[in-house]
Amino acid sequence: MRNFTAKRIDLASAVRSVADQPAADLTLSELARAYAVATLDASGERIRKWLEAFGSEPAWAVSSERLEVAAQAMLEHGYAPASVNRDLSTLGSCYRWAVKQRLAPRAFKSPTVGVRRFDEGIRRVHVEREQLRALRSRALAFKDRRFGVFVALLIDTGARKGEILERRWTDVNLDKREILAPMTKNGTPRVLFFSEETAALITRVYPEAQRRPERLLFEGRVPGQPISYRRIWNQVAAEVGLADFHIHDVRHAAAASLLRAGVTLAVAAQVLGYDPAVLSRRYGHLETEALRRAQESAWR
Repeated sequence: MRNFTAKRIDLASAVRSVADQPAADLTLSELARAYAVATLDASGERIRKWLEAFGSEPAWAVSSERLEVAAQAMLEHGYAPASVNRDLSTLGSCYRWAVKQRLAPRAFKSPTVGVRRFDEGIRRVHVEREQLRALRSRALAFKDRRFGVFVALLIDTGARKGEILERRWTDVNLDKREILAPMTKNGTPRVLFFSEETAALITRVYPEAQRRPERLLFEGRVPGQPISYRRIWNQVAAEVGLADFHIHDVRHAAAASLLRAGVTLAVAAQVLGYDPAVLSRRYGHLETEALRRAQESAWR
């Protein structure tokens, strides 16, 4: 019989040592850089304008009221509500990380919590499978072969643009055909799955010598920063008859495809890393159609 010896601990002292730990003396820019390095998240570029406005200020002194004023100013200058909301979410991720790392003052509350989010409306897109295949085929013929890999991964995974562009080789498992996205918009890690066809494409486009663990798959001219494919995307999408088809629309198409195939909202939300409530608001009618077909098939 094993003899378990209880380990003695001064629990009160342990708790007190954490409670007495002072907050880190960080500006908002320093916090954003630390978060980006720790999570391998290239978030600094996304919130560059916010860091220009507040970056030199102590991270814990930025108020909800001032962020609200800045957000409203961006809307008035033509920024889309979705873009402003994403920026606020990125700032919120920085602050949540700081709290988790015990860098923030005791009982600190992220100032982004007090900022209202703006109504984005609902953009519904319909794209045929043949059109996605045409988009993929055209992307494969582009002179930067990595663009073909980028488009293939978007179509296979339904991932957000940043979840793919910010990945490093250490996140990729070619044998299992998986990519780990350690930090997503919702603040939780998830696994992206891709097809055998895409795995073979990756192997062809990237010689093994280029697959250094800490290197970005889609590194731009600036080391450590992902490339921007927006201009190329618009050009290629227009060539295949999808002139108003945005990069993020591939994600909407993936969600619609899953639900039309009979996958439940709960499972689709997990696959795509969506908030289930958001997915239900946008695509709940498609799940209803799938449930109706299932019920009607039982009557036959």
